[in-house]
Amino acid sequence: MEPLRFVVIGLGGYGLVHIEAVRWLAQQGMGKLTGVVALDIDRKQRPDLVDRLVGENVVLYDSVEHFTSAGLSTADVLTVPIGINMHVPVSIAAMRAGLHVYCEKPAAATVQEVDRLIAAQKETGRAVAIGFQHMYSNSIQQLKARICDGRLGKVDSITLMCGWPRSRQYYSRNEWAGRMRSGGDWILDSPANNAHAHYVMNTLYLCSADPRGSAEPAELRSELYRAHRIEGSDTVQLRFTTTERSDVFITLTHANGKENGPAMHLACEHGTVSWLTDNGKTTVRYNDGRTEEFDNLTHEKWRYEGFRDFAHAVREGRNPLCTPALARAHTLTINAMHESSREIGAIPEEYITDMEDWEMFPPNTRGTFRRIRGIDDDMKRATEERKFFSEIGVPWAKAPRSASFRISGYTHFPMNGA
Repeated sequence: MEPLRFVVIGLGGYGLVHIEAVRWLAQQGMGKLTGVVALDIDRKQRPDLVDRLVGENVVLYDSVEHFTSAGLSTADVLTVPIGINMHVPVSIAAMRAGLHVYCEKPAAATVQEVDRLIAAQKETGRAVAIGFQHMYSNSIQQLKARICDGRLGKVDSITLMCGWPRSRQYYSRNEWAGRMRSGGDWILDSPANNAHAHYVMNTLYLCSADPRGSAEPAELRSELYRAHRIEGSDTVQLRFTTTERSDVFITLTHANGKENGPAMHLACEHGTVSWLTDNGKTTVRYNDGRTEEFDNLTHEKWRYEGFRDFAHAVREGRNPLCTPALARAHTLTINAMHESSREIGAIPEEYITDMEDWEMFPPNTRGTFRRIRGIDDDMKRATEERKFFSEIGVPWAKAPRSASFRISGYTHFPMNGA
């Protein structure tokens, strides 16, 4: 079978990751990069990459419209690593033009948008994958298998903690970072809906005993805060019960002092699990005394496994693992998070330190950070006790209008409003 022909939107940001993922598929004879939608500003910033692509006969398009008017016949797949508010309209347009779609996470900002995407997928019969690539990792797949086949059995509870410091520069990198809305469209940017979305999705995926399914939240309460001068939240706590009766407690921040996590702990019917960072060890301890260990480093490019599954799915005429229908559970969680906390608490300046330091991403660069003093210790205690910051007496934690939110039958964000 001929390799799938890919066109990637973007010569900067996460588009670069998609380009490299397609190159990895090409090494296996499964994919070929035929085009890139490349804005002029990105071409000027990366002249060496432009020369390389042109030398490989990759066509550069000025816009998505330029590609759809001049390049449709050269592509089978469009990849969509663009702003959250553009995921659904661009993906639907691509499907109706006859293309398969690999869309970055999250699927959308709101459940009604995801439902539009699901309907368009059914209408067109095209394959669509949502880029929650960590679901495909060795450790998560090993855990999913043990939950589904009964070795670990039902997940009773999960805790997730992750602190990744992000700078002012991070929030100025594009027009939607840190925003609740952009140009009238919902964004709902936060650690839970962007950098840490993978790990939130993993909790939902593991809470389901369906090998190709994810659980949904049934009732949720959240506390949302901001230390940065942004519209959205940079510090998030969620406590919810899933439709499969698992209890989940999550604490995430971009305003802490050092890289901290992700760390996930599961209590299951037949044992416990300690999952520590993407490249760390996962340890399973069964109730009968047996232990198992595994990690994600099965190969250097394991983060691209979602692309490989997608290519196989298209070839085999099946759905990829992470469909819009599966990813909807994550968007539902984010919407419920904001329904529970209608306001985001601004942390007073007296609890924040501004300082320059090295960035986590992009590496080898420096940025100016706003850090909540003592939050790394507070996160650890909150996670251990499964309590909100306001419940353990953190002085800046005055969560406004936070209430438990029941989710059954929820189909529109916001529930009461436009």
